[in-house]
Amino acid sequence: MATFFSVFFFIALAGLAVGTLIAVKVWYTLPFFFIILIALCFGSFFIGVLLGGALFSWLPLLFTKIVIVLFCIGIAYFFFRQFHPSYGYFSYRGWIHWALLAGFFLLIGIDFANIGLSSWFLLLLLPAFGGMLLVGAFAMANLKSMFRGTPVFIYLPLVLFVFLGLIKLI
Repeated sequence: MATFFSVFFFIALAGLAVGTLIAVKVWYTLPFFFIILIALCFGSFFIGVLLGGALFSWLPLLFTKIVIVLFCIGIAYFFFRQFHPSYGYFSYRGWIHWALLAGFFLLIGIDFANIGLSSWFLLLLLPAFGGMLLVGAFAMANLKSMFRGTPVFIYLPLVLFVFLGLIKLI
């Protein structure tokens, strides 16, 4: 039961982190962007669950945790280097940021399968992830309006990704 809630919390926090990440500066229409992100993240998560159960079940849990922690820190560093005040974290060109998010959720899916949770649990995770994606975007939009002249809040998504890595260590 504790594993159930820890995975649920991790996926919800990942949705919050991605939601705040996309809302810093949006070049795309927001509903389309949400649908693409949910499809990309959850599609790669589902593929990770399938691959983890079929091919990577021999990996130790500690190894997958360490890889996810390093990936979280790597994502935070990449998006820190990628950020531009005009474009935000998702520029309109390039594909590396999409591949990093897909790889991150693929790794989470492999870890999910190695933990041994049921694939039916994915049906509970999808609405939680989508809802937290919306909550993250809404929270970041409110922070942007409250702190208009302060550029510090734009690093909140990166702090959330580092926090995700720290949570995964537990």
